Amino acid sequence: MLTVEERVVLSEVSFDETAFLLDKFKNLVRQSGSQEEKIAAYYIAEKLSVYKIPYEILWPELYLSTPQKAELKIIGLNYDIPAKTPSYSMSTDERWVDGELIYAASSPQPYAWGELEYKLIFEGNPKGKIVICDGIPSPDKVNDIMTHGGVAAIFVQAGELIHEGICTTVWGTPELDDLDDLVKIPVVSINHDNGLKLIQKVQEEKVRGAVRTSLKEGWKTCPLVLAKIPGYQESEKFVLLHGHLDSWHAGIGDNALGNATLLEVSRVLNLHRNELKRSIWVAWWPGHSTGRFAGSTWFVDQYGLEIEKNCIAQVNCEAPGCIHADTYEDMMWTEDVDDFCRELVTDVTGIIPDWRRPVRAGDYSFHNIGVSSFFMLSSKIGKRKMEELGYYPVYGCGGNIEWHTEDDDLHLVDERIFLRDTQLYLAGALKMANAEIIPIDCRKMLTSMENYLQEYWEVTEGGFDLTSVFNEIKMLREALDTFHLEALKARGDETKLKRINETILKLTRKLIRMNYTSKPEFKHDPAVMVPPIPDLAPMLKMPKLSVIEQKFLRTQLIRGRNRVCYTLKECRELLLGAL
Repeated sequence: MLTVEERVVLSEVSFDETAFLLDKFKNLVRQSGSQEEKIAAYYIAEKLSVYKIPYEILWPELYLSTPQKAELKIIGLNYDIPAKTPSYSMSTDERWVDGELIYAASSPQPYAWGELEYKLIFEGNPKGKIVICDGIPSPDKVNDIMTHGGVAAIFVQAGELIHEGICTTVWGTPELDDLDDLVKIPVVSINHDNGLKLIQKVQEEKVRGAVRTSLKEGWKTCPLVLAKIPGYQESEKFVLLHGHLDSWHAGIGDNALGNATLLEVSRVLNLHRNELKRSIWVAWWPGHSTGRFAGSTWFVDQYGLEIEKNCIAQVNCEAPGCIHADTYEDMMWTEDVDDFCRELVTDVTGIIPDWRRPVRAGDYSFHNIGVSSFFMLSSKIGKRKMEELGYYPVYGCGGNIEWHTEDDDLHLVDERIFLRDTQLYLAGALKMANAEIIPIDCRKMLTSMENYLQEYWEVTEGGFDLTSVFNEIKMLREALDTFHLEALKARGDETKLKRINETILKLTRKLIRMNYTSKPEFKHDPAVMVPPIPDLAPMLKMPKLSVIEQKFLRTQLIRGRNRVCYTLKECRELLLGAL
C-alpha cells in the first residue's frame, strides 16, 4: 500500500512543465539522426540542468533505416495505389519489382500478441510472386514471405491512414552475423479500402503488380540523454526508467507524452533525492522507430556488465496520458513483480489492471541480461470504448488509431489521464528504489512456468516427459518459501538484507533468461514472438510432425530439458548457499 509520505510525493506531479514540452515538441519531427531529434534532446537536457539533476548526453552511432518513398502499380489496369514502406524494407531505388499477386491469410499463433505476431497461410505457391496480406508489416510475416520465395510484400492495413512501422527481425543495430537476416524484398503498406478491392480482384482473377521503394540506410550519430538521481544508501544499485525520444511525424502520443512523464518524474524525484535509498536512472532513447530499439540495445551493449550487477528493474514508459485511455488492460510485467505491479496500479489509479506477458517489443532490450521488467504501454482504451469509437487494435497511443500516423498530434493529450499515469510511473520507481526487501518474488514465475509446461504437455498428449522439470520447480519453490521467511526475519539488519537482495537479483537473472530468451547473456533475441520457456516451447509442434520429424524434435527437447533442469538446480543451490 502507498504510505502517507509516498502520497505526498505523488501529489507534487504537475502538468505545467509538460505543457511547455508539448508546445516545443508539437512541430518537431524527431526522426532518429535528424536535427529535430537533437533539438528535443537538448531541450530535455536543458530542463534537467535547470532542475539540477546530473545528466549526460551520450552519442551512440546507430545503424538506421529511414523510409523515403514507396510506389505500387497494378499492371494492365493502369492505376497506382498510394503506399508507404516500413523501415528495413529492401530499397529498390529506381528499380521496379514486379510479379503476379497472391493472397496470404493471417494465422494466429500460440501466445501471440494479436496479428502483429501471427504467421501466414498462402493461397497457392508464393515463389516468385508478390504476396498481399492483412495487417501491419510485422517481422514474422515478412520473414514468412521471404522464406517461401516471395519477391515483394503488400500489407493491407486496417484503417484509412497507413501506419508507419519497421519490418526487420534483427533487434537493434545488426551484428556482422545478422546481415543475412536483413529483409531482402521490398515491402509496402496500403490502406484498408484500397487493400480490400485489391484482394477481391486477386481472388477473382490474375493480377500483376510492381513495387518500388526507396529508403536511406546507414550509420547515424544520435543523442541519448541519461539522467542519474543518486540514492543515499546503495547508490550503485538503480532502477532504470526509460522511453524513446524519436518519433514518427510529430508523435505526441508516441512518445512526446512519455518523454514528458520521464521529465516530470525526474523533477519530482530529485526534490526528494535525500529520501531515495537506491539510485534512479532515466533514459531517453534514440533509434526506437527506425532502428528496432537501437538506442536501448546500444545502451545494454555498453553498460551490460553494470546492468547485470546493479539494475534492480527496468520500467518502460510509452504513450501515457492519451485521450479515452480508461483502463490498464494488457499491462505488461515479468511474473516476478506480479504482486508488486497489481497492488501498485490499483493503489495509485483505483483501476484493477489486466496482465499480459511481456511481448518482444517496446525497448525491452534487457531480457537476455535477466532484468525484472514492468510496464510497456501505459493506460489504454478499454474494449467496450473501442467498440463505441469504431476503432481497430493498434499498438500504441493508448489504443487511439492515430498511432504512427501524421495525425498523432496534440488532440490526443488528456491532462487528467497524464497526471494519473505519471503518478503511476513515479510510484513504481519510488517504491522499487526504496524497498527494504526488493519486491521481487520468483515463486510467481515458477507458477507461471508450471502452467505453460502443463499446456505444452497436454498438446503433446504426454508425448514428452517433463517429470524432472516439475520436480525441480517443486524443490525450488520449497527453497524459496524458506528463503522468504528468513528474509522477513532479517528486517532491520542491513548486512543480512544486502545479502538477501543480492540473492534475489542473481536468482531473477537466471529465471528471466530461461523464461524469455533463447540466446545467451548479452546477446539479443530476434524481434519475433518468443514463447514462454523457449527451450521447451517446440513441444507445441509435435502433433503436426511426422514420426521421423518427432525423433529429431525429441533430441532437441531433451537438450532443452537439461538446460531448464540445470538452471532450476542452480537457483536452488544459490538459495541454499544464501540461507
